[in-house]
Amino acid sequence: MPTDAQPAGQAEADRSGGFWYPASGGAPLSAVDVLRAVRRFRAADLAMRNRARTGMDMHDTDLVAVRHLIAAEERGEPIGPKDLTRHLGISTAATAKLLTRLEAAGRLRREPHPSDRRAQVLHATGAAHEEVRRALGSAHQRMLAAAEKLSQSEQLAVVSFLDELSGAMDEPPEPKEPTNDEEAAAGTSGLPGAPRRP
Repeated sequence: MPTDAQPAGQAEADRSGGFWYPASGGAPLSAVDVLRAVRRFRAADLAMRNRARTGMDMHDTDLVAVRHLIAAEERGEPIGPKDLTRHLGISTAATAKLLTRLEAAGRLRREPHPSDRRAQVLHATGAAHEEVRRALGSAHQRMLAAAEKLSQSEQLAVVSFLDELSGAMDEPPEPKEPTNDEEAAAGTSGLPGAPRRP
């Protein structure tokens, strides 16, 4: 590609070892190009997690759980078994097995909830923090450096886009059948084709 046709971030990407896949013939990027970049990121993230998981001799779900607990602790947010079940999208029984496994490996400790005796608060142990830092710390520093190259407006655009994309990936709610009360409030008799009150 001629130098004058390179996108603004091309030279920076070349110096940093980043990836850049311009549209063919120097055409402007499209929404499809953006989604392809997201897929490349997801593949790179999966490969990074697989390397970390192999190095730490952990199940993938265990690594996700430990990383979630560490992130929650950094935010000062208490996490219990139910919260972890929701985050991982697994059953209560599977969560119980996961917690037993992490606790036996010295990666998890449980504490009583300060205000609810029936509940527990989960914490990643110091050993787990160190393992994750050793396995993923350098990659996270490089990722942070990449994010810091963005201007504030670019950071806002990326965050807004990724949040919207996350919402788009959620299952849409099932359409709700109107109840008789709702039909009456809408001015119908409950029969198909009945006129609605304006």
